[in-house]
Amino acid sequence: MHTCLAVSTKGLPLGLLHQNIFPRILHEESKNSTKHRDILPVEEKESYIWIEALAKTKELTDNIEVVTVCDRESDFYDFFKTANQLDAKVLVRARVNRAVNKISRYASMDVIKLWDHIEARPEVGTFEVSIPKYEKRVARTATVSVKFGSFRFNPPVNHIKHRTEKLPDLDMNAIYVFESNPPAGVDAIEWMLLTNFPIILFADALEKIKWYCLRWRIEMFFKVLKSGLRVEDCRLGSSDRLVKYLAIMSIIAWRLFMITLLGRTDPGKPCTDLLSEYEWKVLFLKVNKNKELPEETPSVGEVVIWIPRNNHIMERLETTGGSDRWMANCSR
Repeated sequence: MHTCLAVSTKGLPLGLLHQNIFPRILHEESKNSTKHRDILPVEEKESYIWIEALAKTKELTDNIEVVTVCDRESDFYDFFKTANQLDAKVLVRARVNRAVNKISRYASMDVIKLWDHIEARPEVGTFEVSIPKYEKRVARTATVSVKFGSFRFNPPVNHIKHRTEKLPDLDMNAIYVFESNPPAGVDAIEWMLLTNFPIILFADALEKIKWYCLRWRIEMFFKVLKSGLRVEDCRLGSSDRLVKYLAIMSIIAWRLFMITLLGRTDPGKPCTDLLSEYEWKVLFLKVNKNKELPEETPSVGEVVIWIPRNNHIMERLETTGGSDRWMANCSR
């Protein structure tokens, strides 16, 4: 399941822009062969899901400034090429220490790698990054240094489309974020961020780094989906039902995630900004049995407390096998 979560620059999850649920297809010939992967057009690779999500995002938000922020899986030439063709802004953590600024496709003399090219740039400033707790990793605050610079992203030498078209070089910028003095026994923070935004000042780089920090929101969304709603434990009778189930639970996970964050940042906000009159009234009566509805609309902070007190409803569905019947009704 490949999901595109919309997030504001303040970190509030706004909804799902795109979701692609698909069966994983393995090519029988040389599954682990780099050479085999090289002869496949990008449309036949699983990585094409990143390009599809980018194109769909652009289609849905063409009149709104949207930046597609991705982790290292989307660090490949065709993704950035598509972004330039669509005039879509992207921010991606680099995975490949590729050769850059080559004067020709087969240039081998005086070739420089991306990391060497950017590390040679002067340091422009430092700032603090909050690292959240994750599995065995403890939460901490890291002081990181920043360098940035422009480079020319050359198409891969072995790209199959060299046979039919002239692939362009792409003008890109890189922001290097690194931690010089991490605590003992802790891996240092090191991000090489690639973008088609112009980066001229330290403030430009800092803005993009803060955006990348918000990429963690998608990880938290999946935590709600997997740990909170336990979708991986679902056993439905067909893949068609499973797809519908995941779509509905994804919307529920987003709404729970959003209301939780608002409960922390703006708990006095009226709950009707998030829930309909029908929803909050049903919720109130479910939690507060034998009580009359209040005259004043409850706050977000109150609703956040009520919702987890009703998780026994979902547990009952799972233990009685009711989820299959529930999905059958939802599918109609």
